[in-house]
Amino acid sequence: MVSFRSLALVGAMLASASLSQAQTVTFDCTKVPNICSNDCYALQCLGKPSTLHRDSSDSAEHRTENACKSPNRCSGNPSDSNSCDEYPYASSQEGGAGAVTRCVPSHENSVQGGTLSSFYSRAGIEDGDAYQVAFSSTSGLEYCDGDCDNSGNELVRRAVALQGRSEAANLYTKRHFLLEDGQDVLVFEPKSQQGSLDSLVGTMTYLAHEDRSVKIVKAL
Repeated sequence: MVSFRSLALVGAMLASASLSQAQTVTFDCTKVPNICSNDCYALQCLGKPSTLHRDSSDSAEHRTENACKSPNRCSGNPSDSNSCDEYPYASSQEGGAGAVTRCVPSHENSVQGGTLSSFYSRAGIEDGDAYQVAFSSTSGLEYCDGDCDNSGNELVRRAVALQGRSEAANLYTKRHFLLEDGQDVLVFEPKSQQGSLDSLVGTMTYLAHEDRSVKIVKAL
């Protein structure tokens, strides 16, 4: 006879397996619009990678290298810009020197940092493991719709990060994917690797702000 304990254990193992397949993390840009804008500028306008590798052990060193170590240029700003955000993330191998930074509300930075940590834990992402960054609800956000005219809020260390619009247009293709629950997510695909993201179909993405995983069912 199968005990309740055995059934519960199997259920927990299946849930864990589902989450462990989520090698893509999706950020809801209605929750962290300023951070999404920074990510979009880094990706679309400067060609920073959309595939990252976890390196939490070097986070502090990366923040020193990208000038986000506290206190920083955002410290003491009004509440809408009092925290330093960076892309690629400080907890990734691609972070550190050369990361694009922006002053954002501290609430957004706390939310994003917490959800990224949850993704690492829930999806079993260890130091050195690769993961894909995706976004939902980007419409109308600064730098996410193709404009790369830096308004002065995007810096690499302490210098304004500049990229010509014509050059930026050749870096990435914006790919949209349909999730099993009907949501549309955006992922930046390098034009030099056209079609490389088709492999995401059938895999799971972790919806960072909902703490759940959903299957990617179709490329749009």
